[in-house]
Amino acid sequence: MQKDIGAVNALYPMPVTVVGLMNKDRVNFLAIAHVGIVELGTILVSISKFHEFSNQGIQENGVLSVNLVDQDMMKAADYCGLAKGAQTDKSGVFRYHFGEIAKAPVIDDAPVSMVCRVTDQYEAGNFINYILKPEHTYVREDLLDENGNIDYEKAGVILFEFRGKTYMSSGKVIGKAWSEGKDFRAPEK
Repeated sequence: MQKDIGAVNALYPMPVTVVGLMNKDRVNFLAIAHVGIVELGTILVSISKFHEFSNQGIQENGVLSVNLVDQDMMKAADYCGLAKGAQTDKSGVFRYHFGEIAKAPVIDDAPVSMVCRVTDQYEAGNFINYILKPEHTYVREDLLDENGNIDYEKAGVILFEFRGKTYMSSGKVIGKAWSEGKDFRAPEK
């Protein structure tokens, strides 16, 4: 039996990311776990309005990188969520490079990084939601399978669970989508 626990957003855990951006001439990194897929070629990143320095840089340049985080990056990523970009220079937290799109620093050691262009934005409560179109995706070579696809089981990206304020490891593959339900039969009532 289920118990009603109120109006709780229970779509956690979410993947932990670090967005890379430029504000004026300074690289900044910010940990973000409110991310999602809008449709197959479009993603969403939701950033608190309190991160004014980061929001200003994104709005000024219209580009950012979205870097998935593994356990080796966890402490640095957490720090990037705690330290305010306006008061703290976080450009030395990660090794990074710029790809084909300037002003979107890509974290060298991230398992997966997407350089994205902002196509739209809207406010909801205390958050600015950026609709992004990935233009370049970088993957550590050791995480590609024999077909050139990302092996997320190997990538070991971490997840964030809001209510418990915890980081979790992502799981192992337990089945194949669009296959597991082929033989399913609903129980008779």
